[in-house]
Amino acid sequence: MMAMRKTMALVLLAWATGVAADNNPVDEQWWPSEFGPEDEAGATNWITPAKRVEAAQLVRRGEAVTLGMPYHSRMPLFPGRIFSLTIPGGGTPTHNLPWSGDNYRQTFEDEFVSAQIGQVGTQFDSLGHPMIRVQGKRGWVDGDYLYNGRRLQDVGGPYGLQKNGTENVGSFFTRGIVIDLVKLKGGNLPIGYPVTMADYEAALKQAGIDDARQGDVVLFRTGWNDLWRDNLDKTQAEAEADNATFNSGEPGLSPEVCDHLASRKVAMVGVDNWGIEPYDFAAKGEHPTPIAELKEWAYCHMNLSARRGIYLFENLDLKELGERAPGEFLFTWAPLKLVGATGSPGNPVAAW
Repeated sequence: MMAMRKTMALVLLAWATGVAADNNPVDEQWWPSEFGPEDEAGATNWITPAKRVEAAQLVRRGEAVTLGMPYHSRMPLFPGRIFSLTIPGGGTPTHNLPWSGDNYRQTFEDEFVSAQIGQVGTQFDSLGHPMIRVQGKRGWVDGDYLYNGRRLQDVGGPYGLQKNGTENVGSFFTRGIVIDLVKLKGGNLPIGYPVTMADYEAALKQAGIDDARQGDVVLFRTGWNDLWRDNLDKTQAEAEADNATFNSGEPGLSPEVCDHLASRKVAMVGVDNWGIEPYDFAAKGEHPTPIAELKEWAYCHMNLSARRGIYLFENLDLKELGERAPGEFLFTWAPLKLVGATGSPGNPVAAW
């Protein structure tokens, strides 16, 4: 705590004396949060009781779809991440217990999952995931800065975060809107396509809905994860080839759209790609551009989540939502209360 207070004091001194960092997002005062210096929940604070009552009125027909992609061994993984689901005992019952009579037993089967639990497949980024690193800047303490100005070096450890863990998020029961770029453009967006404000406004108009409001969840359908939707029906080689294409880039949100959503004070932004922003790692030539050389490649992560506490949800399944649902609906979901974690798996529900 003493180290954190020293960090805060030095940064406030830097602002007061005109010492700024080299580039947005650390050249503006972005903490303490408007919810207070001790806040760890971020943008779910905007989902008020009145907001929940308003959102419930969007359910008129009693229809619903789930928005999570399936978790399995052939889903694409960001390099360095793993997912493995096995049955202890190789498929035999894990527990074998007595039952009345000579011919009966009660048996149970369990599974063992090994994964970055919040960062594979359909993945929710909590406020312990994106950070802004500052090094060698006068007036700053070197470190990786999380939401509300907390340094990883002060709150991190091998068994989870002491602050900003997923257990602090709360729940989402609010108005959701879908920005259906597939419907707008007449097909899936190509790799590297930046969704512009003109696209956003046109999709709102096409759906006949109002702009995002405070506490909303805004979902963008690009069609990108159609690449791996049917991986279990493909050969291993086919699935690996499509996963490589999926991981080589994506259409995504331009900075102007993320800045607009930040100004609207939304609770969460979700997309059917793996990383929110647009990328094309091979765009500069035959060989992919290393992520380490792509400046501001995670602009929306830094400016929405780290700076403002607005949550991100990636690899959502928005196909049925776009094809069946109206433009606005009730969005409901809560992450697992994983103490000290950086995210959570999930299967949200949209109802209308």
